[in-house]
Amino acid sequence: MVNSNYFAMDFLYLSPTTIQAARAGNIIHAILLYRKKLDRQEIKPILLMGSTVPLCSAQWERMFNTSRIPGEES
Repeated sequence: MVNSNYFAMDFLYLSPTTIQAARAGNIIHAILLYRKKLDRQEIKPILLMGSTVPLCSAQWERMFNTSRIPGEES
């Protein structure tokens, strides 16, 4: 995804460590678990202020498996 910041996902590790490779591995693992839930359509829509009106989740399908090629118009 363009303009995404995965810094907040660094808090998902179970055992705090200063080893950068271990932290990176935990982040990748968490992202792949999230992708698995997306592919299986197991993620519930976000509701507006706890109501029964869901927000549109159409953008989630473009979170993975997309690319931008500079210079090509579409």
